[in-house]
Amino acid sequence: MLKWFFNLKKMNKFLVILFISTITYSQTVKGIITVNPKHAIGDNTELSEMAKKPMYHSYIYSNKISKQELISKEETIIDTILVQYEDHKELTQETTKALIKSNKIIYFKNFETNIYRLENSRKNRYLVTENTSIKDEIPNYEWVLATDTLTVAGYACKKATTERVLFGRKQHITAWYSDDIPINDGPMAFNGLPGLILQIEIDENNIIKFEKLKFLKEDTEIIEPKNEVPFLSINQYQLKAMNRN
Repeated sequence: MLKWFFNLKKMNKFLVILFISTITYSQTVKGIITVNPKHAIGDNTELSEMAKKPMYHSYIYSNKISKQELISKEETIIDTILVQYEDHKELTQETTKALIKSNKIIYFKNFETNIYRLENSRKNRYLVTENTSIKDEIPNYEWVLATDTLTVAGYACKKATTERVLFGRKQHITAWYSDDIPINDGPMAFNGLPGLILQIEIDENNIIKFEKLKFLKEDTEIIEPKNEVPFLSINQYQLKAMNRN
């Protein structure tokens, strides 16, 4: 009887360990993120279709550090787009514009030190490479939680919304996060929800979403990227970009 009791105790201990290991199933999260226009920005020509091609990013998270890096690289292209005037929305004008696509993008977040980094390299309309290095605190978002649900990459997700001002314009953000993955991170600079953000919708223009996820039991060292040029804060970068335009 005593032997049976100790065997049962060992079995219960094993089940507890197994349960804990199931909860902490991984130390590293890897994924593929697509950045995809939701609506056409121009006419139905081949160039417009080129402009709508998705960009693919790799994602990794370990030890409260994450990095998202562009893995599909495309050059600057010329496209025909429709311009709508804000004060007179009934007026539209067809124009030709260079669509500048980055050939290097790295988003880096260290939640332990509250450091946000962005490295961006792209060729302008004159095919001259322009580098941007941003270092700032990780942005905070005032999320409003909702009861809507959506399945993304095989995970049940809940809805949250917020607004942000980017380059002087207000954007409406919808996020879909999974509390089955207890990481308060997400694509690009987005974060701050009780689960990994698997999909972001920015106005009616872009959808950023995880296509694949992989979980590893081992920790992974994630190195902060080197800056190509002197650092700017997020506000400094936006002011510089708006003054240039």
